[in-house]
Amino acid sequence: MTVTGPMGNLRVQLLVSHLVLVFLMFIVMVGAIVNFARLGGSIHRILKDNYASVVAAQDMKETLERQDSAATFFLTGNARKARDQYEENRLKFEQAYQVEAHNITEPGEQQMADDIRDRFAAYSQQIQKLLSSEPPTTKEQADAYSQTYFATLEPGFKGVKDRAQDVLKLNQDAINRASVLAENEARGATLTAVVVTVGALLLAMFAAARMTRAALIPLRSLARQAEEIGVGHLNQRIELRRSDEIGVLADAFNRMSEKLREAWLLEEQRLHRAERMSDAALESLYDPVVVTDATGVILHWNRAAAWLFGPEEHGIGRPASQAVREARIVEAIDRAIHQERISAEEDEAGFVTLQTDGAPRTYRLRATPMRDDAGLLGAVAVLEDITHLRELDRLKTEFIGVASHELRTPVTSLLLSVQLLQEGAVGELTSEQKQVVDAQKEDLDRLERMMRDLLDITRLEAGVTPPSFVLVSPRELSDAALQAVASQAAVKGVLLVNEVPDDLPSIPVDRAQIVRVLVNLISNGIRHTPQAGHVIVRASHVGDAVAFEVQDTGVGISKAYLDHIFERFVQVPGATQGGAGLGLSIAQSIVRAHGGNIAVISEASRGSTFTFALPVGHEVEGKERDHSDGAHSGSG
Repeated sequence: MTVTGPMGNLRVQLLVSHLVLVFLMFIVMVGAIVNFARLGGSIHRILKDNYASVVAAQDMKETLERQDSAATFFLTGNARKARDQYEENRLKFEQAYQVEAHNITEPGEQQMADDIRDRFAAYSQQIQKLLSSEPPTTKEQADAYSQTYFATLEPGFKGVKDRAQDVLKLNQDAINRASVLAENEARGATLTAVVVTVGALLLAMFAAARMTRAALIPLRSLARQAEEIGVGHLNQRIELRRSDEIGVLADAFNRMSEKLREAWLLEEQRLHRAERMSDAALESLYDPVVVTDATGVILHWNRAAAWLFGPEEHGIGRPASQAVREARIVEAIDRAIHQERISAEEDEAGFVTLQTDGAPRTYRLRATPMRDDAGLLGAVAVLEDITHLRELDRLKTEFIGVASHELRTPVTSLLLSVQLLQEGAVGELTSEQKQVVDAQKEDLDRLERMMRDLLDITRLEAGVTPPSFVLVSPRELSDAALQAVASQAAVKGVLLVNEVPDDLPSIPVDRAQIVRVLVNLISNGIRHTPQAGHVIVRASHVGDAVAFEVQDTGVGISKAYLDHIFERFVQVPGATQGGAGLGLSIAQSIVRAHGGNIAVISEASRGSTFTFALPVGHEVEGKERDHSDGAHSGSG
């Protein structure tokens, strides 16, 4: 469609269409005004030309009848009333006649008016002659007057009245003719208005349809082409050779499509390059990587994973349970997909041992759900090879164990020597010597505790001393722990509060180890709580576990140390010293060996709250067997 000339501008087209509508409305309004003016003229003409003559004729008839009745009054002897009534109505008759005489509108009406004037003059002369005489007093006079009335006055009265009636009928007939003419004019005006309105409406509809069609057809084409572009068909072009705004819009769409096509090609190149780089990065990783979709089907694994599970083509398109064949890896992937949980444990629960070329290797398993704005895409599992780290950790643990064991004998010997010195076995000591020996005793006690803690850690990690599970009441555990530290709290002036209910279910635990955890947490609370403070022990049944809580009102732990508080040899600067920083690490190892986890919530100067949960409802024998197996496998 090609549009040129002055109509090539859409605004001009719309303006012209609106002007056509306005012009048609103007024609309809002018026709209506003209018809109303004509009807108004006809009604005015009726009122002006005929209605006044009708009223004048009726007034002349009425006043004439009253004049005639005045003669009757005179004949009955009432001369004064007759003369007054006659004079009054004569004047009114003359006024009505003047109206008629000056409102001659119909043919022949002038002759009628002149005849009324002449007849009324003769009638007035006769009746005035009668009224100016003496009223009859005898029967003979009355009879004479009556003969005079019927001979002269009555014919004159009827003559004037008849001519007034002729004037009345003439004007009434004219009014009727004018009324019929006005009705015909109104009917014609209505018909004309209807025809003009219908014609204008049809013309307006035609013009509107034409202009709408001229505007909507290219707009529909634009919409269709835009939908094609929207679904990705960027090679579409809108062919509308127009010089109006729609043509400008089509050109803008074409330019937009071209730019989108260029941007899409560029983005496609970037995507391919990113995919190649991603694939290259995955392939170059030393650690095995397995990628699945949202249903657990393998999408990709790198060369390191192929070294473990076989060539990639053997795994692509297969469920992870069939391609990987390692239950813990499959469970982590399923957990990431179905529960959208990240599996990244840092203890034995997150370690996987696989046979490669006949030699076992240990990997740290991490499985993470992949999401975007639309939802879950799948999961990615990474196996970090920590075989060398495990070997270093084993060597370090063995070294700590050997060193602790070897140092324990000389430390015990030194403690015995110090005790002998304090008891005076080699002689009485001076006060200064006692101070030195007491200091040595204190340091040796700390060294002995540290050796014992190091041995405990190595035994726990090596599985040499696995937990011996028995069913114990939580209240019994808290009572034993609080009793063990009661003297320490009394010396420090700290209040101990036991809020563990008696009706909590029993839990399968190693009583000595869990009491040791509680004692460690309560002792730390006492040591770091100022005098008049308090330490509270709580427990509650949460789901399928019993959660313990140790809360103190001490100095708290700064945020910088919260993430490292359970590591070995970590001590918070400024806190009260009293150990080697191994107690919380031992507590964490014990809790994890029981299938739980320990956490802390603290803020500097606002105290600390340590929590750990232990599962309930498991058989004691099975619990002990499971832990024993896991401990031995972890040590290997």
